[in-house]
Amino acid sequence: MKTLFHAKLAALFFAFSSALHAATIFTDNAGNYTTESWITGSNGGTGFGAWIITVNSGTGSAGSFIGDPSAAEITGMSSTSFGLYANPVGSGAFVDAGRSFANPLGVGDSFSFQWGINWDSNGGNKGFSLYSGATELINVNNAGTSDITINASNINFGYGTAAMTWSFTLTSATNLQVDATDRDGVGTYSGNFTISGAPDSFKFYASQLDNSFLPDNRQPYFNNLSLTVVPEPSSLSLLGLSGLALLRRQRA
Repeated sequence: MKTLFHAKLAALFFAFSSALHAATIFTDNAGNYTTESWITGSNGGTGFGAWIITVNSGTGSAGSFIGDPSAAEITGMSSTSFGLYANPVGSGAFVDAGRSFANPLGVGDSFSFQWGINWDSNGGNKGFSLYSGATELINVNNAGTSDITINASNINFGYGTAAMTWSFTLTSATNLQVDATDRDGVGTYSGNFTISGAPDSFKFYASQLDNSFLPDNRQPYFNNLSLTVVPEPSSLSLLGLSGLALLRRQRA
């Protein structure tokens, strides 16, 4: 009888220990779409809400597509990636592509993706933002030089064509850890930001990019969305309480 009890207790605490290290990973990538199917309301992968794609061509042209980043001389990305275009300068053209998380990030959860750019925007802007409700928490932007800024501060990434990997980890209810690899393929960035709420959505954008010479080289690409969710403390507590209850029953 004791042997059976010990076996059950060992199994329970093995599950508890595993849960401490377990994580659920949700993903989506451009391979789940075609240019025609990547539209507002589409929802490939898991762990995310439906895409919302907003396009205003102004007096120029703008849109979203599934394409090959090597057309912009970007390296290290799948030949099937998400792409945006909006040009020319002064046209008012812009495109936004965003979606929500199935649930806001919890403490310990992280969100990551690849982002690839080559030439600067030269008159326009391209980048992405992370939100909590209607509040913009993080904005990463490239404008008229090779500089990349985060919340308007230069992160000292130089010129390069390597795809960057950006990740955002909620380390506490009011703190977000941001990490990125440089587009020179060597450098890195790491920063901590005080935030007002849990991230629950994101948006990629492009606006009024210069198209006077090799316009493809100014188009931004992104891919490999990944959302890592750790077990909730309440779930771990339930496992612990179950173990205590089992131990008490045996002693009784």
